[in-house]
Order: sequence, then structure tokens, then C-alpha cells
Amino acid sequence: MGQFAQEFRSLFDRQYRRAFRNLRHLPRLNFRNVIDAGANHGAFTDAFLRLHRPERVVLVEAIPELALKLCAKYKGNPRIAIVSAALSDRTGEARFEINRSEASSSLLPIDPRNSQWFGRNLSVANSIIVPTLTLPELMTREKLESVDLLKLDLQGAERLVLTGGVDALDRVRVIYTEIFFEQLYAGAWRFSETNEFLSSHGFKLCGLSNIVHAIDGDLVQANATFRRP
Repeated sequence: MGQFAQEFRSLFDRQYRRAFRNLRHLPRLNFRNVIDAGANHGAFTDAFLRLHRPERVVLVEAIPELALKLCAKYKGNPRIAIVSAALSDRTGEARFEINRSEASSSLLPIDPRNSQWFGRNLSVANSIIVPTLTLPELMTREKLESVDLLKLDLQGAERLVLTGGVDALDRVRVIYTEIFFEQLYAGAWRFSETNEFLSSHGFKLCGLSNIVHAIDGDLVQANATFRRP
């Protein structure tokens, strides 16, 4: 669908308008193979499917209960596969911290200052052991020779996926990832580090969206789109 047609439809379809607004920085490409890492309840995939018609979408979710819900949600859709694991820098197992705010759960320890920045309790409720996969291993298991869009919403563990997936990055066209302007998790990259790393591997920043400020007004996080020129 062309840009004008998308904008026109967004005038009348509220859900489509929201998806179009959130994903407007994605390049105009034919997205065939997509990885949604940190899928949670599938909101990104739902929005993406309103705008694009990929051949395959692989949703990766570390929290087992959420992975099961995703399996039920997309049951019968041959284009979609669910992987119950956490993308990381090695294949094996790792401790995963479940936050009181489920969407803030991570392989990395959360900085206690998050509760102050966001004005709510973001402490860890409990932890579990989850299977982990590297990006190259995931692509091999799912028989993906290339990935047109790699979406990362991993609460700081994006660093692990990118450094552990260097051998596969030349087979990725676009990366849509959460970025931090404060170190919200121990060991997480700030935006400048993510940008420098991806630039060194042939990616160019082409958009920022969903910008989030702390309650005091400071810039803390956003989503960034990187593509190969």
C-alpha cells in the first residue's frame, strides 16, 4: 500500500491510524521475514500486520505464560511462529527477572532509579530460568536466510543480542529497537553506544519514535529505526 493510501485509510480506521503513527519511520520495503523479540502480548506484531503482509513473523517471548498466550492468540496462522525463549549473546539458559511491571522484565538487573523516573513501583517481583538463543541460532532454527525487520524490545538486553549476533547482522535489513538515554538496566547501552555499534556494522539511523520522558521531564527512552542504506 502506498504512502497516500496509508494516510487516507488512517483518517477513518483508528487502529490502523495508531499502527501507522507508531511505525511510520519504517522504510518502505517489502518485509517478508520479521522477528519480534520481546513480543509480550503481541502488540507490535498486531500493529505491523495492519500495515504490511509479511510471509513469516517469528515472535520471541521469554516469559513462558506470555508465550503460551501468544500461541493461543495466533493459533492457526501459518505465517506466525512462537519461540518461548530470550534472545541473548549465547545459547543456553539464563536468569530472567520478572518485574512488578511485567513489560519491564529483563535479563538485566533493573536500576532502582526507574521507580523514581517513572513514578511507580518497578522493582523485581521474582526471577526464573529461561532458555536463551543467539540471533544466528534463532535464524538457523527458524530457517530464515535473511531478516527484513528485526524488532528488539528487550529492556536493555538489546546489547547482548547485537553483540552476540554480529555474524548475522549482514543478513538483517532493518532494526527497530528500544534505545535508552539513561542506563535503565545494569550493563545496557545508551543511545550513543547503540548508534555507534550499528553504524560500524553498516546501519544508518532513519527515525525516532515513541519518545518517553521521566516525570521530571528528562529524556529517558525511545524507539529507533536503523536500516542499511
